Amino acid sequence: MYEDDHSNRGIIDASNRIISELLKKTTFKENLKAFEQNIDPDNSPELIRTLLWQDVEVPMGLASMLPVIANSFIKAFDEASAQIMDKFPEPLLQGFVRSLADEIDKESLCRLVRNMNILLEQIRPVLDDAFASQKTKNTKR
Repeated sequence: MYEDDHSNRGIIDASNRIISELLKKTTFKENLKAFEQNIDPDNSPELIRTLLWQDVEVPMGLASMLPVIANSFIKAFDEASAQIMDKFPEPLLQGFVRSLADEIDKESLCRLVRNMNILLEQIRPVLDDAFASQKTKNTKR
C-alpha cells in the first residue's frame, strides 16, 4: 500500500494510518458517535470571533496555510466524489442527501452564500490573474 519512498509522508499520511487503525476499534466508533451528538453549531460564530480577534497573528498564520489546506481538501473531495459516484447508486445517494438537507440551517447557508459572493467579487481580480494560466492551458487541449 505504501511505497518505500517516505519523502511525501506528512500529517495527512500519518492521519490516514492512525484513522485506519482507529476505525478497527469499536470504542473509537462509539466515541465518534458521542462526539457527533455534542457538536454545537450555534457556538461556531463565537469561536471564529475568538480565533480572528484574540491574537491577529494566529489567524494570519493560519491564513498562510490556506493553499496547502485547500489543496488537501480539493484532493480529498475529488477522491470522495469519485468513490461516491462509483459506489453509491443514485437513488440511495439522493435519499441520503435529502435527509441531510432537512437538517441544514438554510437561513445561515443563504447568508453564507451571499457573503461568499461578496467576498469573491472583492477578490475576483486576484483570482482571475491566478487562474489565467490555467484557462489558457484548458483552451489549448
